[in-house]
Formats: sequence, C-alpha cells, structure tokens
Amino acid sequence: MLSTQTRNLSTLRRADAEAEASERLAHGEVNLVSWHRELPLGLDAQLVEWAERFPAKFDEVVAMPNYDLSAATRGLAEPARTWLTLDVAGLIARLSLLADARRLRVSLGAVRTDQCRKFHVDYVRYRLITTYVGPGTEWVPDAAVRREALDHPPDCPCDANKEIVQDASAIRHAVPGEVIVMKGALHRNHHGAVHRSPPIEGTGRVRVVLVATTVDRS
Repeated sequence: MLSTQTRNLSTLRRADAEAEASERLAHGEVNLVSWHRELPLGLDAQLVEWAERFPAKFDEVVAMPNYDLSAATRGLAEPARTWLTLDVAGLIARLSLLADARRLRVSLGAVRTDQCRKFHVDYVRYRLITTYVGPGTEWVPDAAVRREALDHPPDCPCDANKEIVQDASAIRHAVPGEVIVMKGALHRNHHGAVHRSPPIEGTGRVRVVLVATTVDRS
C-alpha cells in the first residue's frame, strides 16, 4: 500500500535543498544541480504495474501556468495518481520559475531502452529529470569531461564514452527520487552538462521517468 506520510522536518529539508540547488544553478559556472527526495513507500510497485498496462508515454508541450496533467497519469490507481500528479506539477512549476519559461515540454512514462547511449549535451536551455522507478540518469562533473571529444565522437557508443569520460569512476548515477536540473547547450552562461541514459536495453528492466524541458529560448 502506498504511504504518503511525510515528516515536517523532511519537508523542510527538501524545501531547503531545492532552494539551495536553484540558487547554485543561477551561478554561471554551475551547469547541473540535484537534490534527493524520499518517494512514498509502495509507489514503485504501483508505477511498474501502471507502466505495463499503459505503456504509451505522455509527451506534450504545456503552457505555464495553465495546463492539464490529467492525461499524464491516466490509469494510475489512487492515491499514487494524485501524489504523482502533484509532484510533477510542483517540479515543472519550479523549472518554469527558474528558467523564466512560458512553455515546457513534459514527458512522463515508461522507458525500456537505452535512449541516449552516448554521453552528450542537450540542445536546450534547461532540462529537469527525475526517475521514479529504475536506474537514474548518469552524469559527469565538468572536470572529468573531455569537451573536445564531444564534437566528433566515434560512432560506437562504447568508444565514444571512453573518449569523452576517460575515468569511469567519475560518472555519477542518480537514484530514484533524485531531481536533476541541468543547463543545456542553448544556455547563455555556460556549456551544458554532460550526461546519458543508463543502459538497460535487453535487461527486462523498466524505468518510469519525468523529463521537463524549456521550449522557448528567452
């Protein structure tokens, strides 16, 4: 059974972490921030079952602040549906405020492939990612990235990744519930954060992931 009970202290710590992360990202030399959240007990099981019954992913451009997320969580049983809808709404509202964005592309649903196998930078201003089920996004601190290898990487993803990140121990692995907000190549103050999707294709594993991206360049 899903438990949505949250301690006041945990809520305050989460709010502090989010505020600190947003403040850090405002600085020109920071291109990625993250903060951890504790997900409700039982949420993962309900989301896996939902992903089996509703494999289609929600993927739409929404106008802020007037939008309808009911289609994004259709078919998910209560109370998980209400919790997830409110969580997504809160995260995209924070990204909209941080990026001063009037429109966001919101994607929510099951992922069973590797998607982006090579480490790369997104051609956007800002992107927010959180994984509710399964392995999270892999990203690399700037100091461990060979930026020159990003421009002309080898065709083979394995070779490309070894060229871009020569020290594999530098790779960071997000965990379920962790929120990542990163700058992309279109951000005016900094080159974007280097990251990729975790390799899961062929393993039978499923991820349930939210991705919110700025659409306008203002």
